[in-house]
Amino acid sequence: MRTHAALLVALSLLLSGCSILGFQPSPTTTYTDDTGTEVTVDWVNYPAHEGNDGEKLLEYADQAELESGARDLVEQLRVAISDSSGLTLTSSELEQDWFTDKNWYAQSGNGYGGESMLITVNCCDFTSDSAPKPGEWQRVLDAASQVTQDAGLGKFVLDDVPEWCADTSEECWRWTGTATDGVQWVFIKIDDGSLDPTGDSAKDAEDFDWPLASISFSYGATVVRAGQSAEYADALNPFLGLEQPAATSSD
Repeated sequence: MRTHAALLVALSLLLSGCSILGFQPSPTTTYTDDTGTEVTVDWVNYPAHEGNDGEKLLEYADQAELESGARDLVEQLRVAISDSSGLTLTSSELEQDWFTDKNWYAQSGNGYGGESMLITVNCCDFTSDSAPKPGEWQRVLDAASQVTQDAGLGKFVLDDVPEWCADTSEECWRWTGTATDGVQWVFIKIDDGSLDPTGDSAKDAEDFDWPLASISFSYGATVVRAGQSAEYADALNPFLGLEQPAATSSD
């Protein structure tokens, strides 16, 4: 009896320790399906990642199929930004390297202690060596937004003006924003460091050999790994229509 009690105490301490260390049991959800059968799913088996719209990915190209459409989007953005600004944007790497393995990052987990079948690409960094006058920035942003909106990503949404910028000038000398549909995204930045009254931007540009003023954008997406679309659909099926619980692990 004492041995049994000791084991229970030890188990309780172990579970408490796991909770303190951040190792929590994966959540479960119970529901009744169309046949009237009660189903319980363990989110450790969720094939996407907490926060990702797993159902939307069913309609999307996987890792191997994404490249063609992504390249078209990037090229249309480059042309639109160049035409609206009169500037040339240059890629930071060879175009044939954009979608090579070095730019793909497999997710290490699903946020619930299980494995994710998703993978993320970050690539296609373009930058100009100057920027138009601030009064022309909206025209450039509108041209870029037309491209992303036509592609289904919506218009660019500018980030809030940071305090360090709002406190120093009436209009910020740097704009940053993102267009995204939750799967693909494009980040854009327009800035002119010569307008930074603190002089910090000019110093950084000199120290790191950055353009003092520029327009830049980059592309990213999180999709199902190549060749796993059918397996992903099967694994996701029990979770369709369910509300995602909060993550229980930091993976």
